[in-house]
Amino acid sequence: MRRIASRHRPALAMAALLAAAAATTGAAAPPRGEGMPPLPPPRAVPGVNAPDMYPHGCIDCHLNYQDLGMDVRISTHMKQWCAGAGEALLAAAADAAPAGVALTGRHPDVADALADIPGACLACHGEQATDAPPFARLMHRIHLEPRPDNPFLSMFQGECTHCHKLDLASGAWHLPSGPER
Repeated sequence: MRRIASRHRPALAMAALLAAAAATTGAAAPPRGEGMPPLPPPRAVPGVNAPDMYPHGCIDCHLNYQDLGMDVRISTHMKQWCAGAGEALLAAAADAAPAGVALTGRHPDVADALADIPGACLACHGEQATDAPPFARLMHRIHLEPRPDNPFLSMFQGECTHCHKLDLASGAWHLPSGPER
């Protein structure tokens, strides 16, 4: 298997270089060989090669959708979590929590955190969190749950760049943060 992979590596590298050159120069993609279907056009990636409808991340999606009867603002969620997280959310949070952390099923009151979402969340849910689920693991676990009623997957198509923003000039990624709307 390694012989096959290494034997094809130069051809794959050349194909990638030609495709990249074609993308930057506007030239047609290289032929893919006889009988091969043409390459599909690039998919639209918000904030990269398509308009970003949610440039502020969390606060642009977590709104009160009155016409849909769906209030998904963080403040609305927080009220529910302070009273008691549902079974499914508690299970997701437990899966994302560091080993040995026992979750109580209730989120502490953090009303002041609504002024900087998700930045203020990182005080407890940072990458090195030991008492609470780290933010990235928790958000990915919740937002990418493969269930039919998951609005991030159904309404927002699970698009990574709705949350993760790319600075095209530097190549750096970031999560925007701001007050709830």
